[in-house]
Amino acid sequence: MTDSLLEVRGLHKSYGGVRAVDDVSFSVGRGEVIGLVGPNGAGKTTLVDCIFGTQQADSGTVTLAGKSLSGPSERRARQGLSRTFQHPQLALELNAVDNIIPGLYGHRITSPLRSLWWAIKGPFENWDKASDQASALAREYSISDTESACGDLSLGAQRLVEVARAMATGPEVLLLDEPFAGADHDGIDAISGAVRSIAAQGKGVVLVDHNVDLIAELATTVVLLNFGGVAFYGPPQDCLSSDAMREVYFGSDDEEGVSNARGR
Repeated sequence: MTDSLLEVRGLHKSYGGVRAVDDVSFSVGRGEVIGLVGPNGAGKTTLVDCIFGTQQADSGTVTLAGKSLSGPSERRARQGLSRTFQHPQLALELNAVDNIIPGLYGHRITSPLRSLWWAIKGPFENWDKASDQASALAREYSISDTESACGDLSLGAQRLVEVARAMATGPEVLLLDEPFAGADHDGIDAISGAVRSIAAQGKGVVLVDHNVDLIAELATTVVLLNFGGVAFYGPPQDCLSSDAMREVYFGSDDEEGVSNARGR
């Protein structure tokens, strides 16, 4: 049985009369990958935002290693959370190493560009050390091109840079918001390897994606969201064959429809 790291209990977030996150609860253990799936508009990114503090939940609690997380994302990052975004937030004119360096200062500032400004304006004597550490992280996460500007890298490679930068903060739990989106086959393989490596380090991972077969390969547990609420919570293969899965995606028990949608 895994040691619990992240506990999400009864999270709610509404916009007017729309419940984007509706009484969501789940836990993440050490070395565990939670796959967060659901159709567009199910509330996946809003849920991740509420966990990280990018948005404030209306009610509910988030705890990490038994300690309550509250307030803005900067505070939660200092407490051991890190994340990536649907659209990579990189300084595209800089190379991978220079984009990873801000993560080493992430316990102070979570905004990548603000972190880079702090690093440049702060202890110049630490820059070479930070560059060596960032280079080591690039190697660890299979980023082969550390010389080119990130704007010239494939989308999959850009997402790997974001993963490496997020891990540079030394988190206990990593939130990955659609890290495979737009990645080619090689990029998907590299990102999948990074997810497995992070879990093997005893970290917790929350992995958001639309590809349910890919989630099933990587996740130890799946949370299926629909209209902001939890429609299924359990083992990946049970989710794939569940009535909840068929109902969420197709509004019926259409086996052929589920088969056609898997891997899309």
